[in-house]
Amino acid sequence: MNFRDAWRESLAIYLLLLSDPGRVLRFAGAPALVLAVLGIAQMTRSQGDGSGSSLLLFLSVLGMIWGLGVWTVRWSRFLLLGEDTAQFWDMPFAGRNWRVGGILLSLVLLSALASILPASVVMTLLASVTGHRLATNPSQGPADAAALASAMPDWFFLTTYIVITLMTLWPVARLGPAIGSVVQDGRFVMGASWKATGHLGGLPPLFALILVNLPLQAPAIFLWLTGLQDASLVMLLMANIVLSITHPLVTAMTALLWARIYGVAIGPYQAPVVTVQDEE
Repeated sequence: MNFRDAWRESLAIYLLLLSDPGRVLRFAGAPALVLAVLGIAQMTRSQGDGSGSSLLLFLSVLGMIWGLGVWTVRWSRFLLLGEDTAQFWDMPFAGRNWRVGGILLSLVLLSALASILPASVVMTLLASVTGHRLATNPSQGPADAAALASAMPDWFFLTTYIVITLMTLWPVARLGPAIGSVVQDGRFVMGASWKATGHLGGLPPLFALILVNLPLQAPAIFLWLTGLQDASLVMLLMANIVLSITHPLVTAMTALLWARIYGVAIGPYQAPVVTVQDEE
């Protein structure tokens, strides 16, 4: 995959979803409603009820794993196997969905942890450029973290956020196509996925992943940041509502992108996967 392929694949995925909104609604289905309710409940929970908040957080994490698994399995199997039987009110709890959702969440978390060290190096270099004057007076000693942070310009934090995000998404973009084997009850073929996405350092798959994620997530991110800055519960609730709508779409587009890469560059070179009937 090169950058032109990444652009074409991303555009084709948008067109695929727009061509049949009914399928998009069916595949999102009841799991989207469940996660929306959990998200709103999490946002409006009572501040004094610690046990209730912990329970909601636990249910939200479980719901996230389950929703990621359901939507990824549905769209991946649709593209790879032509499976199009999901209905709106279906509530599948098969092990395949939990396995896929768990792998996806673990992949993102581990990638985020792995990005901490290189991101820290970048932050340190930027801090040395923008904040070194805080410690120029020997009698004052080294600048403390709070003073250094307050002296940093806004672009420093924006750059840091972008660097951390890109460093997190890069391994996700390269390993994610291996999900195409898992949704067919096969192994998580990390080595094959890493090798298949190695052209140009894996930047084209990363570019494609950003294209199918950023446009839909931007409105919710804007509302969320605005709500945090203004301490507005209304804006945060609006961000959660928008996120509940875009989350199934983003997951669908990501699943289609990875299924496409798997079907073209990985699957044909793997041993045939013997599928089993979904226990729904």
